[in-house]
Amino acid sequence: MMRLGLCAAVLTQAVIAATLEVRVTGGDGRPAWARFEIHAPDGALRQPGGVIRSGPPGAERRSPYLGSFVAKGGFEINVSPGRYRVVVERGLEYERIVHTTEVKERETVTLQPRRWANMRARGWWSGDLHVHRPMDDVPALLEAEDLNFGAVFTMWNRTDLWSGKQYPATDLVRRISDTHWMTVGNAEDERGGGAWMLHQLARPLGLETFIPAGVRTNEVWTPAGIEHVRRAREQKSGAMFPWFDLEKPIWWETPVMMALETPDSIGMAHNHLNQYGVLDNEAWGRPRDTAKFPGPRGMLDYTLSLLYRYWNLGFRVPPSAGAASGVLPNPVGYNRVYVKIDGAFSVDKWYQGLREGRSFITNGPLLEWDLRAAGGSIEGSVRTLAREPVEGCELVASGVVVHRMGAAGRFKVPAGDHRWAALRCFLRTRETPRFAHTPPLFLEGKRDVSADGRYFVDWIDELIARPAAVGDGGLRELYGKAKARYQEIR
Repeated sequence: MMRLGLCAAVLTQAVIAATLEVRVTGGDGRPAWARFEIHAPDGALRQPGGVIRSGPPGAERRSPYLGSFVAKGGFEINVSPGRYRVVVERGLEYERIVHTTEVKERETVTLQPRRWANMRARGWWSGDLHVHRPMDDVPALLEAEDLNFGAVFTMWNRTDLWSGKQYPATDLVRRISDTHWMTVGNAEDERGGGAWMLHQLARPLGLETFIPAGVRTNEVWTPAGIEHVRRAREQKSGAMFPWFDLEKPIWWETPVMMALETPDSIGMAHNHLNQYGVLDNEAWGRPRDTAKFPGPRGMLDYTLSLLYRYWNLGFRVPPSAGAASGVLPNPVGYNRVYVKIDGAFSVDKWYQGLREGRSFITNGPLLEWDLRAAGGSIEGSVRTLAREPVEGCELVASGVVVHRMGAAGRFKVPAGDHRWAALRCFLRTRETPRFAHTPPLFLEGKRDVSADGRYFVDWIDELIARPAAVGDGGLRELYGKAKARYQEIR
């Protein structure tokens, strides 16, 4: 019996008697922050100790991303002998390394992801407007993903990380380095009507006090989200903050917000677009017509169609991007905005560039682009840079594709009666759509947009008929005011 137990112990030791060490360096040869996946011979993902994990044990069944982790300079892990696949990523502007190695006793691998693009050197600074990771982890995450700016949410429904503490009103912007910054005074009101993200609050709104105990947050519709937005905007000092980013356009109360408390930006590359797939439903938002917008790509096309309708109606709101890392299976900065800045970075300058349309959103391709109106024409050029094959680029005007190109091209088309134009590019991917999109260039055309107005009138009629509105006269009155606005637009 003792001999059998001894044999079992020896066998167990033999099974795990191997070590995999991976070292990652930057272009200067020094240890670099990176994100890793370790795929074992049995298909499972392994995570060593002492690292920043992207998800808890077992979460990788939802997405390989949740089995990844972040570390500086690499890692060392005890494993059973076999063939391992190691993925190393350092953000969008670096190559993604997939390295397969046979581990027998001890295997040491040194890898250096090559930077294939340097947008910052061209004046473009990247940002993610929707980060739900612990504040102490964010500096390392921004470094690992080569993301210049992250808006970290410290107040979200029942959560207020400042509760019982002094709110850092004079320390909301945190400098990590000359090239990495974060803000921590951001709140998200996410309840029945939708999700409204309020950046750089001068003081907390006490969102947690408006959600009754024992009730799911998506069942709480009152007070209407617009009331919290208005309370936030009462704090306004200067031209920029608080900033209202409407998280995504599929939420039921989005047309109400657009009409009565127009946001500063609206999510286009939003958190349903994930690195390894698409959250292919509207959560508790307004369901899309899946016959018109089928499959995972339908989520993106539905999103684009809604923004196009708002732009048709004259809402001059730039598109934004956010990954919601910490809630959805995305790394920080998977969905990101690039903003063109002259000179040194500042948070104010970044938001100002976003407001002025010196930006583009992406979760894959990088753009060099020019778009202008001249002499009755829409003209310009585009060039796509990407790690994956480019499917093509398109010039969209008033929601209609008016010119198609490959990965690069120049164009000149009649402006006609178009009200706006923008560029978009897609990669040839299978598991999830990856694309880039510029903000709209608004034009002087007088195209008939009454159909878009009717679309949102019908939407609000559906909203008014929902139990939340039927049971509360205040919501019905609010929704009625928004409906009247769309009935007036021509």
